[in-house]
Amino acid sequence: MAAPALVSSAMTERPDQSDARPGGFLAPRPDGQPSDHCFRCGKPTPAGEGLCDEHNPKHLKGPSSTQMHATVFGGIVLGVVGFFILARLAAGSSGPFPTQIIASTADGAGGVVMTFSVTNEGTEDGVADCRVTRDGVPRPDDMAFRSPSLAAGESVTLERELTRGPGSPVAYAADSVSVFCG
Repeated sequence: MAAPALVSSAMTERPDQSDARPGGFLAPRPDGQPSDHCFRCGKPTPAGEGLCDEHNPKHLKGPSSTQMHATVFGGIVLGVVGFFILARLAAGSSGPFPTQIIASTADGAGGVVMTFSVTNEGTEDGVADCRVTRDGVPRPDDMAFRSPSLAAGESVTLERELTRGPGSPVAYAADSVSVFCG
């Protein structure tokens, strides 16, 4: 028994190959020359030329890819250096800000009244960002605040009333409260 023919004879016949190019249909024509087009008007130009004679009468060469990449790289480096300079100016040289708890007294509702001092040991004026924790472990509901502006070497004594929040399961205890200023 012979296998049935699934392909018609028209599909198996080869088309006329008289106009085929050597090397396949993607190969360049033997009489063809590589070319580019003018970026401004679209006229054909020699290979590697981005502008026609009308738009580049002096035949100035365009920048090489190395020049373009070096320019972009230089811009990135200058941007990063500029960012670090601005960050340094914004941060200044204030601080560190050591803190010392002077007194902490518990109230009856799970809160604490705390008195502490903050010192600017930096060489410039600065403001300390402070955080009060219940037991030294930071939590999202900890009290955070900024000190008043402190001159270099200046100390200030602050008093804060720490109240237990309505949804907070943890109360403040006078003996385990801590404060950190940076």
